[in-house]
Amino acid sequence: MYRRAPTQAKPKAWYQRDGGGRLAQDRERIAAAFPGLSYQIDEQAGRVFLEGTITLVAECGISTPIQARVEFPDDYPEHESRVYDAAQRFPYEADRHFYPDGRCCLWLPPESRWNAKDPDGLCRFLEEVAVFLDQQLTYEAVGKGRWPGRQRSHGDTGYVEFVLELLGGEQRLLDALAPTLANRSGVQRNSPCPCGSGMKYKRCHLRAVEEISRKVGLVKLYAIFGRWCTNAATDTK
Repeated sequence: MYRRAPTQAKPKAWYQRDGGGRLAQDRERIAAAFPGLSYQIDEQAGRVFLEGTITLVAECGISTPIQARVEFPDDYPEHESRVYDAAQRFPYEADRHFYPDGRCCLWLPPESRWNAKDPDGLCRFLEEVAVFLDQQLTYEAVGKGRWPGRQRSHGDTGYVEFVLELLGGEQRLLDALAPTLANRSGVQRNSPCPCGSGMKYKRCHLRAVEEISRKVGLVKLYAIFGRWCTNAATDTK
């Protein structure tokens, strides 16, 4: 006789783990700090959402409620949630730092301020969202063309700006290390550093490249600086 293989139990959704402790903790804090938002749980899909309004209050006392939707990733709280302009209150334009589907582009991923270990992490995250939405209102009030706050360029250029800052703002250094960042140079630990200092790579810019790789990710670096190297080679022909 053949025995049927035992069926594996379906992994618990994040909000079911630890007896629902993280969900209960966040729910209590959100109710106090953002009473306009409420939790919605799709048990069948195993997904959790926050929906409702984030109310912005100007110095003069005028309140502006903004409809928002917060979607939690399956691996929450290890990674931050996604926030959407739920009522199309603002134009979904790159210069307004929105994706075409209405998702807010709060920051470059390597510069995320999300802290998975912070018990108040979700509230702090939503406070950053409130700042972002307030900047949208300011942008409308003062006229288009100038974002009221620090920003990165769109797409790959924003990542290049980030890497350039980590390298001290030296464009020459970025140009020299681009093939290494794209994993195309073949440089070894004991090889001369690509920067031209004459020192061994391991004693020069190895740690800087490792830090950049950790923050940006190898796949992203390969994609960005692979194109960078290809374009540079084309320009020199």
